[in-house]
Amino acid sequence: MKDGPAGLLGNQRGVAVPLALITLLVLASLLLELSAMSATEPSIAANQLRSTQAAALADAGIERAIWALAHPGSAQGLADPLPALTPPPYDGSLFVPVTAEGVVRGGFRLTVAPGGGGNERDIVAVGWTPTDDASDARAKAHHRLVATIIRIRAPADAAPCALCAVGDLQAAAGAAADARGDTTCGAKLGAWTSGTAVMGPGAEIWGADGNALSNQAGDIAQGQPAEGAEAWAFTNGELAALRRLAQSRGTYYRGSVAFDGASMPRDGLVFVDTVSGAPISAATPEADLARVVVGGGAGVFRGWMIVSGTLEISGDARLRGLAYALDGFAYRGEGPGGVEGQVVARGLRGGATLIQRTGGGPAIRFDCPAARTGDGLISFGWMLKPGSYRELPD
Repeated sequence: MKDGPAGLLGNQRGVAVPLALITLLVLASLLLELSAMSATEPSIAANQLRSTQAAALADAGIERAIWALAHPGSAQGLADPLPALTPPPYDGSLFVPVTAEGVVRGGFRLTVAPGGGGNERDIVAVGWTPTDDASDARAKAHHRLVATIIRIRAPADAAPCALCAVGDLQAAAGAAADARGDTTCGAKLGAWTSGTAVMGPGAEIWGADGNALSNQAGDIAQGQPAEGAEAWAFTNGELAALRRLAQSRGTYYRGSVAFDGASMPRDGLVFVDTVSGAPISAATPEADLARVVVGGGAGVFRGWMIVSGTLEISGDARLRGLAYALDGFAYRGEGPGGVEGQVVARGLRGGATLIQRTGGGPAIRFDCPAARTGDGLISFGWMLKPGSYRELPD
């Protein structure tokens, strides 16, 4: 064997050809892999497109159900209450095609059924693209959605009272509540309470019982079953929807709030939640309850004021609409203040209800349009129940 550069070079002869072959093999395998990927990518993209289209079509089914419930008088609407046999296409029996630019892009099947309450509807919508026809050989995709929609009820329509209190009611000397002036929501009691109504000297409560006498059986209903309030009080689902709406319009608060002439909220829907934001129950700690005082100089609030705790109206403040406290309620005011509409005190934490007033006129005067619509500022149709919208696997 020869030493030196010539010898070393001679030992490397024949290496280039194997290296070139190995490189060609690696490149060939890469080209094959890229070729395979390029062949499958269009199929993957097409599948993703069909899946997205199917989801959008399922959403269209949910919107169609909301429209049908909001238009019960239309030929394509849904009656309220729902008929015993839900008509097509809302029974899932028909495929509803959806077209765009004159071309059918797919469609959906839709089922609408009664929900957990009389004001709820459960919806199942299945979007398909391009069709759900099993005899059609084209590739298909589908997406299944479920949701509950809810229509918020106004207590003025179902509650039997201008002043509705779960717990005890105290009417201080000279205080008054009057339900005689408006019967468009039905003839209301002046007050309904599950506890005892304690009437101070000169305190008067009138119901729409056809006479001018006060504090009679047709004016005040005492000792009523507390569970009777469940028929006309807001459900947890309604409260969740109202909370969400107040959040969206910037009139959502928490904890202790004082409203006066310098800090009144915008008219319409106001929701004051617990400190934690958790729904109120009999076990809610007292420190977590909302406490709202609407004080003198506040002027007139028009709308619904909902408080997850106690609500007090004082001074010359006026509320035209619905005052709704999930615990206790107190009115300590003076003329020309008062509530023109309706008061509901749910007493969920054992809070009592008090009305106390100086000056002429009633502390609470029932006004059906003001209570039902927040003096024309509250108008709710069917809406999505928070937390109910979700995708279902097959």
